Formats: sequence, structure tokens, C-alpha cells
Amino acid sequence: MKKLFLLLLVPAIAISGCGKSKPSQLTFWHVMGGPLGKTLDAMAGDFKKEGGAAVIMVNMGSYSALSQKLMASMAAGNTPVLAQSYESWTSQLLEAKTSGNGVQPFQDFLDGKDGLDSADLADFFPVMLAECTRDGKLVSMPFNKSVPVYYYNRDLFRQAGLDPDRFPETWDEFLAAAKKLTVDRNGNGRPDPGDQWGTAMTKGASWLFQCLLIQNGGRVFDDRGRVVFDSPAGAEALQFLADLNNKHRVSYTVQGFEHQNDFLAGRVAMIQSSSASLSYMKQDSITFDMGIAPLPRFKKRAVVLSGTNIIMFRNASRGAQKHAWEYVRHMTSPAQTARWAAETNYLPVRMSALDQEILKEKFKKYKGLREAYRQLEHAHPEPRETAWLNGRARLEEDGLQPAMEGLVPAAQSLRAAAAKINAQR
Repeated sequence: MKKLFLLLLVPAIAISGCGKSKPSQLTFWHVMGGPLGKTLDAMAGDFKKEGGAAVIMVNMGSYSALSQKLMASMAAGNTPVLAQSYESWTSQLLEAKTSGNGVQPFQDFLDGKDGLDSADLADFFPVMLAECTRDGKLVSMPFNKSVPVYYYNRDLFRQAGLDPDRFPETWDEFLAAAKKLTVDRNGNGRPDPGDQWGTAMTKGASWLFQCLLIQNGGRVFDDRGRVVFDSPAGAEALQFLADLNNKHRVSYTVQGFEHQNDFLAGRVAMIQSSSASLSYMKQDSITFDMGIAPLPRFKKRAVVLSGTNIIMFRNASRGAQKHAWEYVRHMTSPAQTARWAAETNYLPVRMSALDQEILKEKFKKYKGLREAYRQLEHAHPEPRETAWLNGRARLEEDGLQPAMEGLVPAAQSLRAAAAKINAQR
């Protein structure tokens, strides 16, 4: 996400009006910047025009800043009414020892007279509800979720003799295509001006690794909360990614999102990124025929969801919570979640949203986007164990990068990372 400015910590005060005790504003801490933030603000404005409470959007600038502010606000007892939260954060907030200012499960409102009926709940994508549910209660509500996709240059596919309407369905096919699409003109194995590469990846490709791990029959955590990504399935998945760089020389790794710029410049044929990344690709800078496709598969099709959900806090007044629920219910309605998806490229949270006209038009504009969204049919929740708070960074630094750089075999680096994470539990 593009970083904006970091706002100071703002107390979450639900101001009550006279008579009906309707709060005139609700605070919502988030990190949606650029075009995403504009859409979020506009939708909140429309909600108010339709008779809802004013939702005061407080942009924390970055996910790390938001995480720190949430933990600090819990300790100080001045939490917002609503906030974005990764599920591993939510797990930590639920475990925190607080004096009545913890997370307020949405299940209490679902079961109330203004809740959602069984037909409404059945319309949500099951994997999203499963991710938000603990001990049979819906704690959070789905929000800015995304799936991994491949963006690819259909023109380069044609030039290499590949069918632009058929993106590789397996990783073996992906490797074969990447070889045809790579033109390392001086043969030095490095991305130089004038070269063309089949693919490129970020150095901390943990999202892609998780998908390949699960496709290969592995797991990130076991039922006891220990990381087990260092299994033979994990080693095979990571070694495949490392071999793209070091053995087959059809890929290279970069820091951050530089590979996305190389893709837009026509120097890379295929990149894996988020479905939401489409929002940051300036459409007038794309000078080629671009396609979007689901991830290839190993033993089975599988992807991992990414992104945050919405949580509510107990510290807010009951009136503030009631109107916050009205806002969340509004945002997750078929029409509104379709608008959110169409304007931000995050996923809709309702299945019926795919049939809304605004998304139908979006699918017409971008080849393969609907098929990419259909990966929800075999999606898995993002890890929500508290060990994942620091474990993901440890996996990237100690598990993935040494293997991706060709320094050690995949099995060895994964064992080292897993041992460090499990030792800190």
C-alpha cells in the first residue's frame, strides 16, 4: 500500500444525540490510501446521506502503524469503534488481558432483531466466514480480502508462440512457458536493460509460498499452533520457486514492488500479485494487451486469502456499537460489496455480488478477472495464530530468502525458520 501521513492517536468517542441517543459519528481506523481511501470515504458519505451515522475515517498510514496503535489503545482503554484487523492481530487482541475494552464479537448483532437471516449468511463466501469465526461465533466481518493472481503480457505470449487465452494451469506448464518467454541476451542470469524475463518475484514471497505449500498437501500450522511449513511438501514448494531463479534462470527477485514496474514496462511477462494490485496499475501506462489468470496448481488447486477484516470494540457505547453494526451490515450488502470490489479490486464478500451489473462491467473490461475471483471456491483462510504476528517475517527472512538467493537448500532454510518460530511460542 502507498503510505500516507501517520495521524496521531485519536480517542474513539461515540457522541450521542438527544432523544434517540443516535451517535453523530463513529471512528473507523484503517489504512486505505489513494484510490482505495477515496472509495471508502465516498461510501461512508453515501451511508450518512441515507440516514446512517457519520463514519469518521482515521487513516493510520500503514499496517504496522495501525497494529501498534490498536495494541496501545487497548492498553489505554481508548479504542476506536471499528478498525481493520488481520486475524492474527484479532487473536492477540482477544487474548489480551483488558478491563472491558476488548473485541466485541459481531455474533451478538447477527443474532439480534436487526441481524442477518440464514439466507443472507449463506450468501457470504464460506471461507470468509470461516476465517472470521471462533468457537462458533462470528468475531469479525469480512472486508478487504484479496486472492493472488497472475498478471501477464498477452502480446509477449503471442510473440513466444504461446496461446494468450490459455495461461499455464500447472506449475510444470508455467516453467515451460517462462523458458519460452525469457530472453537473457548476454546470458549472465541477471536482469539487464534489453533482457526479457518469464517472471519475477519479491524476495519475501511468503504469500506465493503458502499457496504452493497447501497445493502440495502441506500446512502452515498444525492443530497445536506449531508451524509445520518445513515439511517435505514445503521444501518441494520452496525449491520450485528457488529453482526458477537459480537453476532455470527464468526469474529474478526484487525488493518491494519493483517487479510490477518491470512488468508494466514490458520487461517481465508474468508476475504474481494481489487482485487488488490492479488499483495501482495506471491504466494509461499499460501499452500492451494484459491478461489476468488464477494461480497454476501442484497436486490440487488452492490459494490463501489475504487482507484484513473489520472488528468492533467493547469500549464503545451500546448505541455506538448498534450504529456501527448498521454501517458494517450496509458495507457487506450485495450492492455495496459489489461497488467496493469494482472500485478497489478487492473481493466482494457476497456470492450474489458477482451478478451485480457493476461487477459484470468490470469483468468485461479485464480478461480473466472473473476466473481469478472464482479461486474463492478453493481458497483457504490466512493464518490467524498469534505466532504469525512475527512468524511471517521470520519465515521470509530465515526460510525463504536464503533459498531464493541460492545460498542453502530449501529444506534446510525452512527447518531453521520453523525452529526459531516454534521456540518463541
